[in-house]
Amino acid sequence: MKRMKIVWVLSATWVMTGLTGVAQELPHAADMLDIPPVQVEILDVEPTVVLTGDVITQAYRVRFSDLVPEGKEIIILEDRMVPENLPIFPFEGDSLEVQKRLIDGEHIWDFVYGFRLISPEKDALVIPSFSFFYLIRDLGEDLEDAEVQQVDGGGALIRYVTTITQLPVLDIRDTIDLGSFAGRARIFRTLAWAVAPLPLLVWLVFLARLARRPKPVSMNQEKEAEELERLESQIPVAPSIWEARKNLRRWLKTLEDLPLSENGNALKDVQRDLVILTREYLQAELPDLNTGDTPKDIKQHIDDLEDSGRKEALQVLASRLVAYQAGLESGMATTIEDPIAEAQILDESLTLLRPHMRLLMSLKGIFVAR
Repeated sequence: MKRMKIVWVLSATWVMTGLTGVAQELPHAADMLDIPPVQVEILDVEPTVVLTGDVITQAYRVRFSDLVPEGKEIIILEDRMVPENLPIFPFEGDSLEVQKRLIDGEHIWDFVYGFRLISPEKDALVIPSFSFFYLIRDLGEDLEDAEVQQVDGGGALIRYVTTITQLPVLDIRDTIDLGSFAGRARIFRTLAWAVAPLPLLVWLVFLARLARRPKPVSMNQEKEAEELERLESQIPVAPSIWEARKNLRRWLKTLEDLPLSENGNALKDVQRDLVILTREYLQAELPDLNTGDTPKDIKQHIDDLEDSGRKEALQVLASRLVAYQAGLESGMATTIEDPIAEAQILDESLTLLRPHMRLLMSLKGIFVAR
């Protein structure tokens, strides 16, 4: 019996020694044992007790051999490992830092993630595991032809104790997508800024209307204002210089048609109308005259003007106006001895005062001076 046990032990030892030698001789013995070419190791999580919004640092160490000497290459698909793409609900990825190094033909990559947790209840939670994606290709082979493989990483336990946070503004990613309201918010903000000044504008309009509202007056003041307005409406509007010249010429035509033997009331009427029309024309020709100026005041104003052909023509009209006024005041109409000659003198003065004649006399004066 003891011999049989010794033989069985020796046989088993011989078999194990043979298998070990075979495993050492085969270059791909690890493949026969189904060991993945990429391995993930989970490092310690910091901290293990967190508040709302605290950053949880979790590192994953990825190891894979350098197969370039064998004509192959392992490529880690880092774009699939970004925090936004990780299925780790109720956690959310906040940051990622990848540290790469090569030691004795082995690549060691540390994926250091920053996670956050937002939850209304206190609990002990495990960070969900997720996969690391990679592909193995022959050197020179297209990436599209290589098969994507994956290796799972484990989770880490943390304790969530409270929802109170000291951060004034916590930027988190909610699990419910409510859409984007930026455009609608921009429209309402524009409407708010457009409507905000309207109350101030309404107040300004009311103040302006209040300021322009007439003050209440007494009955006597109101009657005086109405009487003054009635009297002002009865004052005839002064004719323009063209109308005054036209009216005076028309009355000069009446003076020319007056017979030489005519005297008495008819001559007085003509002389009175000439005083009115000549005065209106001189006031239209000289805007500086006052409404209450007498014929003598008008003549004095004309005498003070600079010497020119216009002054001479105005002096003729002013002198005749003084003579007519004096005849009416004395009750005598003998100031017009020859109505035809009188009308011609006044008509010549009016002609010299026309704009084109004044321009012609000015040019003539320039050439004579030279």
